[in-house]
Amino acid sequence: MINTKVLIVGASGLVGSEILKCVQKLNQEIILLSRNPLSSIEESTKELITSFDNLNQVDFPSVDHVYIAIGKKLEPTELLFIPESKRDEFVQTDCNYVVNISKKASEKGAKSIAVVSAVGANISSNNLYLKTKGNMENQVKEIGYKKVVFAQPSHLLGERPKEKFRIDIPLIELGGKIFDPFMQGPLSDLRFISAKKVAHAMVKKMNEDSEGLSILKYKDFIDG
Repeated sequence: MINTKVLIVGASGLVGSEILKCVQKLNQEIILLSRNPLSSIEESTKELITSFDNLNQVDFPSVDHVYIAIGKKLEPTELLFIPESKRDEFVQTDCNYVVNISKKASEKGAKSIAVVSAVGANISSNNLYLKTKGNMENQVKEIGYKKVVFAQPSHLLGERPKEKFRIDIPLIELGGKIFDPFMQGPLSDLRFISAKKVAHAMVKKMNEDSEGLSILKYKDFIDG
């Protein structure tokens, strides 16, 4: 008997697709909120297709858990400085959409939420990327969920089948492997981590019998 209903937002992405795989192993009812349908899903999984700009017109399902793994794709250099032409769309996707979806799900009875954020997220940061992630976290925390989980990974490792080959990504990941042994203490949170491990840790934490705020970082992903 299925007792838990789950909403996954961003199931076509790197972490979101891994969250979907993890949840599919559990006896839980799955609903996907997406802008475009997935090419293949299990018969028991439902899809709710809509533009995230029209959430007020969506009849949100009643669920228990919410997973959100969405974000605007940025070039590696844009994590340091986002061009003015991309800033509005970035803030809209990585903050406003996340917060609006979180509020809608809460209004329909969701009690637990897990969101992919970023290592170093801080509303006081001078970096727009980190400041936006921190702003998103603060707003989600204020909604009133009994359990809030923020995953704060560094660079995510994993196959990106829908993306064109880019030489910079393999070079960045090679550099990560070279410097990984030197990333100790506080620097360990900056280590690259597989999307699969991040997703597994999020799903595990969401299904624990606990409440309150949890912030998952590198050690939690490895231990999970």
